[in-house]
Amino acid sequence: MVKRIGTHNESKAMTKCKNDAREEIAAQMQRLLIEKGSRMYSLVRKLMFESEPNIECEEIRDALHYFLEKYWTDLARPTLMCLSCEAVGGDCQKVTSITIPMMLIAGGIDLHDDIIDKSKVKNDRPTVFGRFGGDVALLTGDALMFRGFTTLDQALKDIPKQKARMILRILNKAFFELGDAEAMELTLRGKISAVPEAYLRIINKKAADVEAYTYISALMGSGTTEERTALKKYGRILGMLAIIRDDLIDMTDEEELMHRLGTEIAPLPLVYAALDAQARASINIILSKKTKTMKDTRRIIEISAANNGLICTRRKMDELITEGLLCLNAIKNRKRELQLFIRSMNVI
Repeated sequence: MVKRIGTHNESKAMTKCKNDAREEIAAQMQRLLIEKGSRMYSLVRKLMFESEPNIECEEIRDALHYFLEKYWTDLARPTLMCLSCEAVGGDCQKVTSITIPMMLIAGGIDLHDDIIDKSKVKNDRPTVFGRFGGDVALLTGDALMFRGFTTLDQALKDIPKQKARMILRILNKAFFELGDAEAMELTLRGKISAVPEAYLRIINKKAADVEAYTYISALMGSGTTEERTALKKYGRILGMLAIIRDDLIDMTDEEELMHRLGTEIAPLPLVYAALDAQARASINIILSKKTKTMKDTRRIIEISAANNGLICTRRKMDELITEGLLCLNAIKNRKRELQLFIRSMNVI
């Protein structure tokens, strides 16, 4: 047998290089989010707190403060909308009036999603649902959405009518797709029979909001038809990548995975693993249990890994990343930053 000199050390060196590269991408992304998103996030908080004197219920006020100050820091949305506007030669200020209501509406949708999914904890922090209960979370979400829609109405009055109509059509389509995706998810809760294409269809629909952000921003920046089409497709792909990335992260968190298997749709790695009949049967036996333990969750993770669930998911992400980067060939400005957005989805 010929000894492969240095193979072990080379492997360690390659792993370290990959980890260093991922850390650098994450650091660059964080700097970009703070630089581009902080100002608009501050404006959103200010706008909501200006409404506070009209809210007599102390619990709702407390929930709003908790959500905006301690739980939810939305820098990605304003950063993406600003970059998409600048990518077609527009001024970021042009999209600010639309970005702020979009952030408020998105915050309300997030709160409602937590109620539907019964998510009490996310990222090691209690959600508004987990801390204040379903009724308060629902009403707090309503407050954010109503403020968002009224602010959007005001913003559209200052935009040329043709653009305003287009924005409303884009948003109407996006919100209906999001609602449809949530309804489709309900039929697949606690099941592992879905083929990957069916779940990917749901993921595609759930990415409709991100497509709307990039498309509207390109429109506000007066981009060409080619530029708007490219950024529209880019947004849809970026949204899909973000969802699949969350699926991969959930596969590393036993508590989150246990919660998800009880109240939400199964992550994509499990759907891929379930293509194997034996693996699907084993997973379904565990899912059919009334009470699941951490041991059951670990076993599901093992089954997924042994049946290429993680590999297939990573492969799908790589395909989407390549497709998303190709979309940017039509873009002249802010290409590096938009590429960074896509590449950061693979930093796990």
